[in-house]
Amino acid sequence: MNKIILTGASGLLGRAITPVLSPDYRLVRLGLRRAGKGIKRLDLLDTSQVSAFIQVEKPDIIIHSAAERRPDVSQKDPAGTLALNVGVTRHLAQLSCQTGAWMIYLSTNYVFDGKNPPYHPADKTNPLNLYAKSKLEGEMAVWAETDQACVLRVPTLYGKVEFLGETSVTQIAEQIQTPDSVSIDHWAIRCPTWVDDVAVVCRQLIDYHLSNPNFSGTFHWSADEPMTKYEIAQIMAEALDYPTSHLVPSTDPPTGAPRPRNCQLDCSDLERLGFGKRTPFRQAIQTSLGIRSSKELTTNPNN
Repeated sequence: MNKIILTGASGLLGRAITPVLSPDYRLVRLGLRRAGKGIKRLDLLDTSQVSAFIQVEKPDIIIHSAAERRPDVSQKDPAGTLALNVGVTRHLAQLSCQTGAWMIYLSTNYVFDGKNPPYHPADKTNPLNLYAKSKLEGEMAVWAETDQACVLRVPTLYGKVEFLGETSVTQIAEQIQTPDSVSIDHWAIRCPTWVDDVAVVCRQLIDYHLSNPNFSGTFHWSADEPMTKYEIAQIMAEALDYPTSHLVPSTDPPTGAPRPRNCQLDCSDLERLGFGKRTPFRQAIQTSLGIRSSKELTTNPNN
């Protein structure tokens, strides 16, 4: 049975990947602040510990999903963001090459500037903020260290959250619940993608690689329902049976780290391979928010 090391196992994507892979692979899950319950604690910034761990475990595959994903946080902490998103990625790619492991690196559609969608994997990149630049540099670090890898770019993700603020999509539910008038972005166009569908694509990539050992490259996966945060809010309010009269569409670019307007991805490369799964947003968001009532999810637990 092939062994897979998964970084960021306690995060949104890691939690979705686990049940998709665990029945058929030996899955070693890594985390830091939320380690425990089968997740091993390992500080990815500690290069000596990481090197020793990989050399002992000798994985067949490394899935690197751990990252600083918040653009505004990245903008305020460039050193920390670059250390995690670039330095750790480079180190894991080096270890992958040394041990003969195949690597999946999760990247972002934000590597594009949003001016000419949809974007094919070979299209020219032009990241607008530090987060996006760090993820692109992570991609380049992977390819500088190994040719046995897959870069998978994905857009805004959402799923079964531990608290509403865990994703920018589910966070909108907090805005819906406020009785006061609230302005919601109606400028940027997103394709919110259910994390469970991305987990399925990761499994498909792994299965295909094991049958085709030289398989590598940069690929895209995304939902195909473009919408603004305001349109997301309307759908979520309907699902939660909340009023929408207090929601005000804002057609100005959002403040904070600069963001691209529309980074819709062209996923045809994977589609031609027969890969992919797309769950309709209305269905998936109800599943994501239906675990507990939305009001119970508004507080970010200390973790």
